[in-house]
Amino acid sequence: MREHYSLKTEFGKRDELFKAIITLDKKRVRELKKSGAALTENVRGVLENGAGRSVSVENPAYQFWFSLLREIKETPLKDFAEFAALLRAEVGKPLHYSEALWVWGNKRAFEPRFFEITLANFNQKKMPKKIAMKRIIDENKLGCLPICEKHGWLKNPKTRDELIDYATEQGKTEISAWLLDFKNRTADLALERERAEKKMQRELNADPNSITELRKIWKFEKREDGSIIILGYKGDRREIIVPEKIGGCTVTALGEYVFSPYAKHIKAEQRALRKAITKIVLPDTIESIGEFAFYQCKSLTRINLPERLTEITKGMLDITGLESIVIGGNVKKIGGVAFWGCRDLRYVKLCEGVAEIDVAAFYNCGNLETIELPRSLKKAPPCTMSESPFWNCIKLTALVHKGTYAEKYCEENKIIYKYAEE
Repeated sequence: MREHYSLKTEFGKRDELFKAIITLDKKRVRELKKSGAALTENVRGVLENGAGRSVSVENPAYQFWFSLLREIKETPLKDFAEFAALLRAEVGKPLHYSEALWVWGNKRAFEPRFFEITLANFNQKKMPKKIAMKRIIDENKLGCLPICEKHGWLKNPKTRDELIDYATEQGKTEISAWLLDFKNRTADLALERERAEKKMQRELNADPNSITELRKIWKFEKREDGSIIILGYKGDRREIIVPEKIGGCTVTALGEYVFSPYAKHIKAEQRALRKAITKIVLPDTIESIGEFAFYQCKSLTRINLPERLTEITKGMLDITGLESIVIGGNVKKIGGVAFWGCRDLRYVKLCEGVAEIDVAAFYNCGNLETIELPRSLKKAPPCTMSESPFWNCIKLTALVHKGTYAEKYCEENKIIYKYAEE
């Protein structure tokens, strides 16, 4: 029995039974139980549910829970096993688990005995099992794997096979061997093979245009007018065909950052996949595309612009792989920084109908050699450093028509130009 009692919260002061358990005063525990003593409602609540969402050091529940975790960190394993079992028996259900339990366990967290005590007495439903098993592999704690097996953590064939692959990749040969032996001992290989074949057959037979299948690839919403806007790409292909319809509704718009690796709330692997996209085919039904839709898609070299599109929005085509592009006459405006820093861009044709080029639209496109400016162009900002649509386009020659706004604009802003063939 330890000589001191370190939990000095209000809970501990009021709860003699808890104090007797935590100090392993078994005689006192028996006496208190005989007299009908029980844990207070507050103590029981924290042992079942932790400190809740509060992280205030002034909250008694918070003080109590983390005092208990410190006690666990400092106590010998034998004492930890005894008082954890006593507390669980008194509460009548597994004790609350939080990740801090393993953090406070420090280097002992995945020592087999500490790990076994934790699983035996704390609520496993809250435990991140796959993460824990990968840590076991990382720390080469082979003795923890039989404990995982005992508690059913390795029942899922997919999880088991992922761990085998992970251990092999990490060079943990003993753990790889144990997991492979476990698979051979426990797996119904014929049944697993049959299930895998059925799953593969379902996937092969699935309608690629069904809403269920499309939701795996696209994030989208139905708008008030019944059309669809695609908000994000979740697939893994490098050459992408955007669907014309989803669930019978026409796709008419793409949202902001829809293919960009710099979209918010996407995982690292999704960012890497988006940077690897080489080709995007858009349906003719697309009428609008959000800002920065293809921003920094570094490998993208081929994309079409639908005829119904009316504006190249801000940062929309900031792409390092795009070499040439023709912008149709339905597009009335080239938005600000639309092609910012497209260093591979060499040729741009603006068809008749384009009326405006906005601030810094082709800013720092250092290899842009030719841009065809239409008769319909009526507005573009002056070529000052802060606003110039063509800043640092040092190789640029504009093709213009005689007597047009484009010719006058090039003369006033000292842009090299020549007349387009009529």
